[in-house]
Amino acid sequence: MGSSKQLSRKLKLKIVDAHKEGEGYKKIAKRFQMPISSVRNVIKKWQSSGTVEARSGRPRKISDRTARRIVRKASQNPRLTARSLQKDLADTGVVVHYSTIKRYLYKYGLHGRVIRRKPLLRPHHKNQHLNFANEHIDKPDAFWKQVLWTDEIKIELFGRNEQRYVWRRKGTEFNEKNLCPTVKHGGGSIMLWGCIAASGTGNISRVEGKMDSIKFQPILDGNLMPSVKKLKLKRGWLLQMDNDPKHTSKSTVDYIKRRKLKVLPWPSQSPDLNIIENLWIDLKRVVRDRQPRNLKELEDFVRKNGQRYLKQELKDSWLATKSVYKL
Repeated sequence: MGSSKQLSRKLKLKIVDAHKEGEGYKKIAKRFQMPISSVRNVIKKWQSSGTVEARSGRPRKISDRTARRIVRKASQNPRLTARSLQKDLADTGVVVHYSTIKRYLYKYGLHGRVIRRKPLLRPHHKNQHLNFANEHIDKPDAFWKQVLWTDEIKIELFGRNEQRYVWRRKGTEFNEKNLCPTVKHGGGSIMLWGCIAASGTGNISRVEGKMDSIKFQPILDGNLMPSVKKLKLKRGWLLQMDNDPKHTSKSTVDYIKRRKLKVLPWPSQSPDLNIIENLWIDLKRVVRDRQPRNLKELEDFVRKNGQRYLKQELKDSWLATKSVYKL
């Protein structure tokens, strides 16, 4: 292994300090009366690992070069599993447990996480988003305060309204308190239409059956103007809605023209830009905490308490929107 293994930590640090001051191997070896090879080993150890401590334990099976290769492959293709990387290494003659692969990925800042679900953006979607941002980045605060944000949401009675976790002991996964109850077909759900503005929450309306253009237009008839008056939007207010087919159908476009409504142009595949999405999440959360037993109780709770809970969260969402749109 070389004589540097026998050197004390204090002496090794003196060798490193001398090297930092610009002394050569030969001069350092002469000063401390030791072989040049020992000086070289100490300094190389410090340069490669940043320490002069002697390594103990079993030698590593994965070299630094191999570790960098693992990290590079995982960075280029994040969907690779630790087991697939393990097999890839085995093909090169390096046999390690897949947990070893994980440790190296953790060391370099790569951690396994639940993949986020987001709309698929094609090049023309990205161009639309960029154009929308460029056109609206300099809009004043007053502009956004005149926007009526609208959207529909489905809330399930028994369903995955939100990812749930429990703290439990091994072998207790089937205890009733550790289960998320499910029923066939989700136990039913209700579809809601809602609207908000910077000044508060507007109407919430239940949609009976499947939503289409024919059902969508009466909802606007019964809820738009009452919400506009309630929220004290001024003349020239803008209606925001996404590009769902029922919003862009010929009959809906004709309806909007007849009512002389001004619509905020909206890029496709961009639900995250709508601040009402944050409020729907909050509504689902309070519904989950309330745990309604049937659809009637679910609807009653939403009608009586939905606007109150949404209003509590609206201020934070509006502040976040101002940040997104650089107001």
